[in-house]
Amino acid sequence: MPRKAANNPRQISVKSCGCKRCTAQFRPGEEPTRKNCTGPWQARYRDPSGRQRAKTFAGEGAKKKAEAFLDKTRDKVRSGSFVDLDRGKVTVVDWYEKWRSTRRIAANTTETALSVWTNHVEPAFGSWPLTSIGHLDVEAWVARLDTKVGRATIEKAFRMLDGMMTAAVRDRRIPHNPCDGVKLPKGQPKHPDDLMPPTYDQLAEIRAEFPEHYHPMLIVAEETGLRWGELVGLRRCWVDFDKASIQVRETIIQVGGKPRRKAYPKSAAGSRTVPLSDRAGRALKAHLEAHPAAATRTAVSSGMHAEELVFRSPWAGKKVKGRPPFDGVLERANFWLKWNRATENTGVARQVENRSTGRTERWPHFHDVRHAFASRLHSLGIPEADAQRILGHERGGRITWLYTHASVDSVSTVREALDQGRLRRVV
Repeated sequence: MPRKAANNPRQISVKSCGCKRCTAQFRPGEEPTRKNCTGPWQARYRDPSGRQRAKTFAGEGAKKKAEAFLDKTRDKVRSGSFVDLDRGKVTVVDWYEKWRSTRRIAANTTETALSVWTNHVEPAFGSWPLTSIGHLDVEAWVARLDTKVGRATIEKAFRMLDGMMTAAVRDRRIPHNPCDGVKLPKGQPKHPDDLMPPTYDQLAEIRAEFPEHYHPMLIVAEETGLRWGELVGLRRCWVDFDKASIQVRETIIQVGGKPRRKAYPKSAAGSRTVPLSDRAGRALKAHLEAHPAAATRTAVSSGMHAEELVFRSPWAGKKVKGRPPFDGVLERANFWLKWNRATENTGVARQVENRSTGRTERWPHFHDVRHAFASRLHSLGIPEADAQRILGHERGGRITWLYTHASVDSVSTVREALDQGRLRRVV
């Protein structure tokens, strides 16, 4: 084990000092301004990586301060609690680039994160060093956001900053996370009517306002509870009329405004088998007879292969203004315009102003069709575990999941309940 340096901390020679050691380093005959040895003291230590570092102390009691600093720093290095504040002087912009490169997230999530960073986090803290951000700074930032954007956006922005600061703590750049203990504002309470999904009578009225080409897709949505990406990404090879079921194995996401194919939708629970009721099966067969889809099974990495999609635009395969034939992949924005027009024409739509943001929010959304399906399963007496499996939900509550088990044949149980209007009793 190497011996500790006897001259640590050591005094640094200065021109104004009158001691023999200091004056020997400067030109002979030059008169010092002081007779006492008043030079600064330098404490040298090695950080956990083995790199030698130093800190200088000046003024009265500099030697004692340097010795105390050495004792404390060596203890932190040995215990693993050492934090290099010099590394924490990096700006949030530079740290974001380093932090972002280590994240493993989906392409559409990356796009959303970039929007949150550009619009909310970077303008507030981009030029700040990590060590300069305090708890009250984060509190003030959240309070400012509460007057401009909705709760969902505040949560995304705060989650990003919190993640960056947590990574900085773990990387030994800052001693603590300034986001700890920050309370986010509560969202505006919704009216009880806004929490209820649309009824199937209302969905029928909305469907009647759509072009007939979209009716089978809306019926399948009502009968299966598929998410938007799972519905427009449904391929002919995953539809089994003999077993009256659909296998959900992939989805379509939007990246940079363009559709992209993605395997294993939403989560591990998203990859599942969904029953086809008689109503959905009839609608789907009629649709495929009028608009055939290729039954081939291609790899997700091989591209879109829109000819395999069950539901496409009525303009699929047609040339528009000399452009290549349109592949017909349904886009959320275009469908959303039709949905809004249909809900308004039927009088089902409601518009509510958010008092905190001043924005107008609409009801119902297309995703509420999925909520209507979930309510239907509940009214039919389907066990919660079976409903979670069919809807592709993660385990909602650990206690509920531990004591409520999905039946062996959830698909058949739900299909019979949908077709007969009552739950099959297993004896």
